[in-house]
Amino acid sequence: MDINYCLRRGEEADYADLLDFGNYVFKIDFRSLLPKLYGNHPELSADHVLVTEPGSCGERIRAMVGCFKIPLRVGGDHLLVRGIGTVSVHPYDRGKGYMKLAMHKAIDDAVAEGADYMVLSGRKQRYQHYGFDKCATQYEFELSASVYDQLRRFGVEGICPPVDETGCRVLSEADSRKYADVCRKLYESQPVFAVRKDFVETAESWRSELRVLEKDGQFAGYMTIGHAYGSYTVNELVLRDEDGGEDGMGYLPGVVALLGAAVRDGAESVQVVLMPFQSKLIRCMTLIAEHCRICGGYGINVLRYAPVVQAYLQVKADSQPLMDGTYVFSVTGREKVRVCVADGRVTAENVGEEVPADIELPHLQMMNFLFAPTG
Repeated sequence: MDINYCLRRGEEADYADLLDFGNYVFKIDFRSLLPKLYGNHPELSADHVLVTEPGSCGERIRAMVGCFKIPLRVGGDHLLVRGIGTVSVHPYDRGKGYMKLAMHKAIDDAVAEGADYMVLSGRKQRYQHYGFDKCATQYEFELSASVYDQLRRFGVEGICPPVDETGCRVLSEADSRKYADVCRKLYESQPVFAVRKDFVETAESWRSELRVLEKDGQFAGYMTIGHAYGSYTVNELVLRDEDGGEDGMGYLPGVVALLGAAVRDGAESVQVVLMPFQSKLIRCMTLIAEHCRICGGYGINVLRYAPVVQAYLQVKADSQPLMDGTYVFSVTGREKVRVCVADGRVTAENVGEEVPADIELPHLQMMNFLFAPTG
């Protein structure tokens, strides 16, 4: 079809229009849902790829893809990630190929700026076409209201007596904000974290509340508890490492107090999401949760394998012994990488075609081999 359209990056003058467009297509209020992006951030207009058509009153947005910068700290390394979101096409313009145009431009731009990988939340079958697959491992635990009552009355059979949450206090949302700097410091003590311009604004996105835990009058950690879609989800639960003990059971009083706050707010169950490096908290949650699953939480598209593998494998080496050695993997049609481990230090570098590979796989399969829970 001969369609008159323009494919371009957004400008600050587009901010109100692109917000209205996203609200219309998704039928939600992005300003309240994602204040970190749409609260009042016209400077992020350029992080949107727009497809427009001419109209009687000027350009009209017909499709849009958000492609947001996420500076990431992985151990001692800095990675640049681009997060894809607000992928939207006007209902009247579906079938014109606008989403493909915008997605490919977002990916091409990320490659051109040297981004290491991209991340999104969306249907696997839709985004595999663009090089994404669900590989990023996360642990999900379901804690029911009955767990709260059981732990307070009986504890864990043969392991601990009834859990006494005396001395543990969950602060209100308003009082929790006063601890913003302390929460940020604890958050940034983790092996992997995204650099946040405004910690509270980010923590309260997805209609979440920042809730701080005090233990014996001292800051002990925080959670972000959201109920954007009717269910209670703790997307971040970060507690002081020294409180957990060797087996993580020292976290129980605080976890019970946090669960109690959600139950008193009307939650019948709470889903808690943890990252693989939160090993002691994972052991605690495994013991008390009604359900647990290990899953690929996000779709990722690795653009530069060497720095991504080096950064994440080093995080692993920092927490558990890795065997010394060298391994070469080849991503069909893309790059060949040699990984070396020596005395707990990891290096990864691109090598030429003359270097024999220990394994060669296409892009999607290689991401699963390296990064999926089943890899």
